[in-house]
Amino acid sequence: MVTGAASGIGRAIAARLAADGRAVVAVDADAAQLATAASTASLHAVAGDVTSEADNASAVAAATALGRLDAVVLNAGVAGVGGVDAQPLAEFDRILDVNVRGVLLGMRAALPALRAGGGGSIVVTASISGLFADPGIFAYNASKAAVVNLVRSAALDLAREGIRVNAVCPGGIRGTGMTGPMERHAPGLYEEMRSHVPLGRLGEPDEIAAVVAFLLSDAASFVTGVALPVDGGVTAGTGQFRGGIPAGPG
Repeated sequence: MVTGAASGIGRAIAARLAADGRAVVAVDADAAQLATAASTASLHAVAGDVTSEADNASAVAAATALGRLDAVVLNAGVAGVGGVDAQPLAEFDRILDVNVRGVLLGMRAALPALRAGGGGSIVVTASISGLFADPGIFAYNASKAAVVNLVRSAALDLAREGIRVNAVCPGGIRGTGMTGPMERHAPGLYEEMRSHVPLGRLGEPDEIAAVVAFLLSDAASFVTGVALPVDGGVTAGTGQFRGGIPAGPG
């Protein structure tokens, strides 16, 4: 089961898991775009809002109808721009509702099915913006930081039941609902983001999908409670010397 599967990272994850031979329930609130994403026999579209308990339950029911549910990707998320004293509280509430409460509801809906199957794996899409802060997006930062610690707590709570819980923390990724508009309408900001990536480029949705596929797989059977940055090296440095340090004399 993959939420936020109609576009960007979620779409790439759903396609990668289907290509790996899994039957995938692809969930998104955008039914029209979801229909184009779920274009193969292995992908089963379920329109739903991750902030709805009923919609989460329906998605899990669709997954269990296909067989045992053993992998859950809670990827749906939203962003917003504004300072701590400027962003409307209604927007702040919406960001936390989708990014944090939506993840919790997805976990709670899936756990009975994972337990019934003897265990499984949950991967949540967090962000490097949940590990460190950015100017002007405090609500997004706060929501993703909450997700990171929710994942750690859930990993500890569920480990003895054979259920692993991990977070993938993307940096800037091309063609998502967040970076796509930036590239089209704020190219200077987009270029600034790219210039801070040590590998010299933004990532691709398929590169996040590959990491998620690993975390879900038996190859990661001893990995739980991690928040794994996939960011081209952005979080490897302090950011203090972006231009490098000149060589000394001699």
